Amino acid sequence: MFDQNTLDRFLASIGGLSDWPTKGRDFLDNEISEVERILPNLSNDEIVKHYRRLSFLAHLVQWGCLPLSDTKTQAYRQCRDFYVEAEKLAFGERFVRMQIEWQGKVLWGNLHFPASAQPNGKIPLIVLVHGMDDVKEEHLASELLFEQAGFAVFCIDGPGQGETFLLDGVTWPEDFEAAIIESVNALRAYPQLDVDHYAVVGISWGGMWAYKIAAKDPRAAAILDLGGPVDSREFDKLPFFLKSKFCQILDVASIELAHSTAKIFNIRDDALLRNVKANVHIVHGDRDPIVSTADKMWLRDALRQMSGNDQVKLTVYRDGDHCCTQHVKEVRGIASAEFLDVYRKRTRSHGVQAGPAMDALPSME
Repeated sequence: MFDQNTLDRFLASIGGLSDWPTKGRDFLDNEISEVERILPNLSNDEIVKHYRRLSFLAHLVQWGCLPLSDTKTQAYRQCRDFYVEAEKLAFGERFVRMQIEWQGKVLWGNLHFPASAQPNGKIPLIVLVHGMDDVKEEHLASELLFEQAGFAVFCIDGPGQGETFLLDGVTWPEDFEAAIIESVNALRAYPQLDVDHYAVVGISWGGMWAYKIAAKDPRAAAILDLGGPVDSREFDKLPFFLKSKFCQILDVASIELAHSTAKIFNIRDDALLRNVKANVHIVHGDRDPIVSTADKMWLRDALRQMSGNDQVKLTVYRDGDHCCTQHVKEVRGIASAEFLDVYRKRTRSHGVQAGPAMDALPSME
């Protein structure tokens, strides 16, 4: 999604974190001007490529761990808008920008449909739940890999995340998982989608919440956990930029409140783990500076013991960083095959009826 040349030039233009937003803003403006200059001569595919590149570049300008500012907010809007324009051009009616109502608040998500359904006429669904310093638009590479494997992919900015936090000021609640489950319910507006047997891809902090979702919603059939912490109790050991982001999204204004809040956000909970019946694949990088391999081994063993679920496995990449970013394509490919296998087994056992044909998709305006 993002060529190395652009990344190298972007980083070279920035002197340090203090001038990241302003220097990044200047670089982005120049890149936008250049694309606007050549736009009349570009093909549709070339426009999509450039808009996706500009979206990710704008995301870099508003990097999640930077302080809140007008520059950050403006850059996020551009990240979102270039993303939406690119996906409309690339997918037409197979892309939807979804608005979800939850507890009087508005959540936003991106939904990609695959080119065809399964033999039963239904489309298997992956729900992508990202981390605390992410935005939904930065996960396009994963969305496209899963879409190409035959899944509808729904990536949402839940409360406290991305657009919902940056533009609407909605912070992260203790019952975050309820917002995601309600968002899945909203996808019933598209009857081709099989929301009764969906998979959850949890990335970073989203990996922790994947288990909370599955414990509350038996429709969650499978989990890919990429870098999910098991708790946030060791708040004092977090790097400063993660401490600041933690306090931002949770609306924490004191060290006492930070410590009390951190104790709530964990999955070292026998009752919770006992209710996770989904197939689980934990993928972990042994060089992850945030989540330890020992924690993930504990989680694997605890899930097997507490829930009696033998469909839990752990893969450790010895060279892997946080979320194993060096292995994006490989991990998504393995997960797609596993998700599809789980989906077919569950739908056969549940006797899923065929849905409407793909050309009968409802209006996605």
